[in-house]
Amino acid sequence: MHNKTTDDPLLRNCRPNWPEWTCMGANICGLCSTTLWFFVLLPQVWKNFRQKSVLGLSVLWGTANFTASLINLCFVYGYAEIPLYGKINSIYMPILEFSILVQFWIYGDQYDKKHKIAYLVACLCVWTTLISLNLGLKLFPYIQWIAIGLWCVETFPQVFLNFKLRSTSGQSTRSVIIASIGKMTDFMSTYGLVLPIQYVVMTYFSSSVNYVNAIQVIWFYGRKPIQKNEDMAGNIRYKEFTVNNEQDPSTEGDALCSAKYIQPNLTYRSRRTVRYFLIAMFTSFLCLFAYGIIWASKSFYAIFAPITLVSVTGFAFFWYRRTWKSESVI
Repeated sequence: MHNKTTDDPLLRNCRPNWPEWTCMGANICGLCSTTLWFFVLLPQVWKNFRQKSVLGLSVLWGTANFTASLINLCFVYGYAEIPLYGKINSIYMPILEFSILVQFWIYGDQYDKKHKIAYLVACLCVWTTLISLNLGLKLFPYIQWIAIGLWCVETFPQVFLNFKLRSTSGQSTRSVIIASIGKMTDFMSTYGLVLPIQYVVMTYFSSSVNYVNAIQVIWFYGRKPIQKNEDMAGNIRYKEFTVNNEQDPSTEGDALCSAKYIQPNLTYRSRRTVRYFLIAMFTSFLCLFAYGIIWASKSFYAIFAPITLVSVTGFAFFWYRRTWKSESVI
């Protein structure tokens, strides 16, 4: 068994009877993940600033993200003993996530000002209560489960919104790519070390839902949101999305191709092949994550984690797919 009190940051939280190099590798993955989190939201923040818009982004996603990070900050510095990279990450991420919320306030023209104020007041009350419970009553391990729950579901609102809009145009593709790499290093770090069960559960759900979101970005890439219109008779109709200012070649849509690829050709087929390959790859990673949480928790009940993920995502997909079929398209 490795010495858990060593001053070497690469030899901490090691798994008993595992080779030393696996412990070093897992800690290096954690450091890589921390480095990636320094950049993950920057493309999204820049895109929002450049477009002066947060359309296509879920405010619930941003709120859950920041609230969980705020709780985690208290947990890390008031209770838990985690590696250095986790402590660094617990400070930096709330700053970036709060900047996203500020952009919702500034650029969220789709929200009424009264609703903005009411939402802000509600958030401030929740944040103040959580901090008071942590610092006043020292309920760190119990309140942390709220953060775990929020991290487990934080990306679901964005996933639902993407299904509703049939588009991921509001999201920064660069941020999604960086997050996908970071979630893999998170997985390798968490399951390669001995960490609290909270982090095992959190890593599964946060990584898995992020990969579901990545699959959406691949499938919907290039699509603009469906625009709702009302005709003279008062019937709701939906304008078909366009890609590169041209109408999409099919009703199901090939998000990677514009109308000029209607005729089968090498470019069209190759892009479809790449898209399906990437979707298959991310799906295999989802299976890996499911195996990981069952193995790491050593509990049969862990099977409910992937079952929950599939059930919630599948329900959302078929719910919005039903509405797609019922909508008339101009």
